[in-house]
This record gives sequence, C-alpha cells and structure tokens, in this order.
Amino acid sequence: YTPGDENSLHVKESDEKISIRAYNEIPEIISVAQYFKVDGIHPGVGFLSENQDFAKVANHYSTFIGPKTSVFSMMGNKIKARRIAEEAGLPVTPGSNGTLKNERDLFSIVDKIGLPLMIKAADGGGGMGIERVLHEEELLPAYKKVREQAKALFGNDSVFIEKLIYPNRHIEVQIIGDNYGNVVHLGERDCSIQRSHQKLIEFSPADISDELRDAITKAAVRLAKAIGYTNAGTVEFLVDEQENFYFMEMNTRIQVEHRVTEMVYRKDLIKEQIRVASDEELGYEQDDLKSYGFSIECRINAEDPDNNFEASPGTIKKFIPPEGENIIVDTFIPVINGRGSFEVSAIYDSLLANVIVWGKDKKSAIERMEEALNMFIIEGKGVKTTIPFHLKKIKEI
Repeated sequence: YTPGDENSLHVKESDEKISIRAYNEIPEIISVAQYFKVDGIHPGVGFLSENQDFAKVANHYSTFIGPKTSVFSMMGNKIKARRIAEEAGLPVTPGSNGTLKNERDLFSIVDKIGLPLMIKAADGGGGMGIERVLHEEELLPAYKKVREQAKALFGNDSVFIEKLIYPNRHIEVQIIGDNYGNVVHLGERDCSIQRSHQKLIEFSPADISDELRDAITKAAVRLAKAIGYTNAGTVEFLVDEQENFYFMEMNTRIQVEHRVTEMVYRKDLIKEQIRVASDEELGYEQDDLKSYGFSIECRINAEDPDNNFEASPGTIKKFIPPEGENIIVDTFIPVINGRGSFEVSAIYDSLLANVIVWGKDKKSAIERMEEALNMFIIEGKGVKTTIPFHLKKIKEI
C-alpha cells in the first residue's frame, strides 16, 4: 500500500502490510515479491495491469496473473488492435488506417468519412485521450488537445480518427482462455451509461437480440484465438440502432465490472485467472456455461452529479454499506459508524464503492439495487456521491 492508504480496508484486513512509495513503482513491487517469495502477482484493474514491462519482470521473478506479455503490444496500441481485429474478420468503424501525420492528413480523412467523429490517442485507455467532434470548427482544437493529452498521459502523441457511431450502445464481451488453446466467453455486459467516457452503470445480460448476442460473442472469441490470448480479457464493441456492431478495443485485464458476469454465470473470475496462471486447463466448454437471472453494478463515486460530476473529495464521517441477499459491495473504506473518519483524497480515482446485485430477472434486480442504494449511508464533510444519479438512472436500463 502507499502512504495515505494505511487506513483502507484492504490494508487493515491483509496478513502482511508493506508500504511502498507508489502503486506504479515496479522495482519496489518486485522487491516485495522477492522478499516474500510469492507464487504469483495479480496486477488488479489499473496502474500496471496492462503494462508489458511489468508483466515481463513479474514473470521473471514470479508468475504474472494475466495474459501473455505479447498481447499487450498487440492490443495496447489502438491502431494496431483495429488492424488485427479486421484481419480476424471483426467489423471496425470507418476511420484512419494509421496515425495522423499532420493537419493536412486530418482534413483529408475527414473529407472522406465526414462528421461527427472521434479523435483518439493511439495508446489511450480508461476513457482518457478522447475528444468528440460534432462541428467543423471543433476539429483543429480537438486534434491539438488530444495530441497534448496523449503526450502527457501516455508518452506518445500519436492520434487517429474514428467515425462517431451515435446513438450507440457500449457492449462488451467477457472472455477467458487457457494455455492449451481453449477460449470461451461468459456473455456480454451493457456499459452504455457513462460520464466522460468512463462507466457508471453496467448490467448483464444486455437488451439485444439473440442473433446479435451470438455474433458478438463469437467475434470476441475469434479475436482472442487469433492473438493466442490467455487468461481473462474483455472485447469492447459499439452497437448502433440497427444492431450493427463495431470492434472498439480489447482490455487485456480483469475489469471493475467483472462482478456482474460472476453473478449471472456463477463463476469466480479471479479464481479462474489464478487457475490459468497456474497452467491449469479451463476444464469446461462453451456449452457448459449458462447465464442465470440479471445483474447490475453501480459505481459509487465521490462526485457531484448536479455539477457535471465534479470530483468531491472530503471527510467521510459515516459509511455503512448495504447488506442483504444477492447484494455485494466492493470497497476500500471500512465501516464507519460513530467513531473515526476517512479522508477521500483528490489524488486517486473518485470511486468509493461498487454495489452489485442479482435478481431472477431485470425487474427484481432493479428493485434490489434501489433497495441497496437507499440503504447505503455515506455522510461527511464536503463529500457528495453519485447515489442520487443511480437511483434515477437504473429505472431506464
């Protein structure tokens, strides 16, 4: 853990507690792994989870619980990923075939595909390094802005263009593969409810036709097999109103919203990751996997939904998560009820907790989520949350 996280729930409940300077300090993390002679290193969902250099070093001293290091370079660069997806037979949105070399290149491609469009950082991720362009006068400022962001955030100012599919839905497919060529999918999740290109609500199954579900899941498995993918991953797609789908990107890690899939498929995906990293076969085939019921996840952020989701750091004086059948709360904040407090820092992501529920159908899952959100008590000085937003929005899924 890092300074500032010593009171976090995961630190309090850990058997061993080692302080490091930062979560992206590779040498320190490896030193800790060596000292304790760990069997495996799980990178989590952020920071180093898609870092090829970290995966290589982790594998040298232990076992990296994730995919083969070769896939990071294939899927990490969005332009290369588009090209590989096309070669595997997946549809992609119209756009530039490579990076934009200059402003002349920019205008030339825009003349071909037209507006609206998206300008994206080639090495981007996490909803960062993306600008939507609806009008011609926005084009050049957006191009310059994304290049600056890309250089600052990813160390590479290369950008590319994609046609904006709007309105759209953001549908992603969970896959997992072993070291013996077996790859299966565990259905899809709808992650369309977002702010600033970052997800707020996810649910499964998505409200799509059986024909689209069959096509989109087969496409995800086909891509995974084409690149020799192992361990857990997610293939993300955009779907338009006519149910045409387009490959967007592949996340080569477990995702925050994996719990939704676990609820409906009754599989512990972290356990499966560890099994695959231990060189075990999956031990099941696609026909063995069935989806049951309906699951929803709401991301509870320290943000003000009435003020454009502005970050809302402060001091939490009371924190009591909901409890009940088929309700899960993932959080790093310990229960606070009358004693103590917890500082919500502006340093890290604004996520406070994930609330995940399961119901026998969509109606019962929505009712259970409403119950859970109404039970959730977060009080303090200066801290506002997205709970009011979620209570309104889940009625629309």
